[in-house]
Amino acid sequence: MDMTNVSLVGWLHTLASLFALAAGAYVLVRAKGSAVHRLVGKVYVAAMVVAGITVFWIYKFDIQFVPFKVGPNIFGLFHYESVFTLVLVALAFLTASRQRLAFPAYAHPIAMVMSYYMLVAGLINELVVRVLPLRHIAEAQLAGAAMNVAQSPLARAIQMTNRLVFLLVLAWFIVKVALSRRRAAGKLAPSGA
Repeated sequence: MDMTNVSLVGWLHTLASLFALAAGAYVLVRAKGSAVHRLVGKVYVAAMVVAGITVFWIYKFDIQFVPFKVGPNIFGLFHYESVFTLVLVALAFLTASRQRLAFPAYAHPIAMVMSYYMLVAGLINELVVRVLPLRHIAEAQLAGAAMNVAQSPLARAIQMTNRLVFLLVLAWFIVKVALSRRRAAGKLAPSGA
């Protein structure tokens, strides 16, 4: 793995991202609503905030759209994705304790799953860029084209698989919330005599 030229802020970003990956995976697969779920969820949120904020001090590479420019010292795509992810994390955190209401009941799991998706997508890009065997495959696929290896067919295929998996996970959580809310409404409905 090529971790040369990673700054102290880059290492902090990496460590926070790894904590978030572990905490987020735990929260996604374990029972919801318990004290442990809430605690690990708070660890996930804190790690995501640190990972998201440290991105704003990392300017070694980014992609600007207007005018189109690729390279260092650009506030671009990856920085805007971090803003979006921080908004998702904030929404998830703010709706966590209000899930008796319809909007928070759906917004919390959707925002959590989407923020975790963004984290995993970033991990995939970093792996393709930094893990030398993956990087060599991606470079060979680009055949000298002036593109970042994260845009290679290998990276795109892995990202597409990631998208499909997270769409299925998202659908599963939406159905789970809908069924849970329907059961709760059935228990509250007055019984006819």
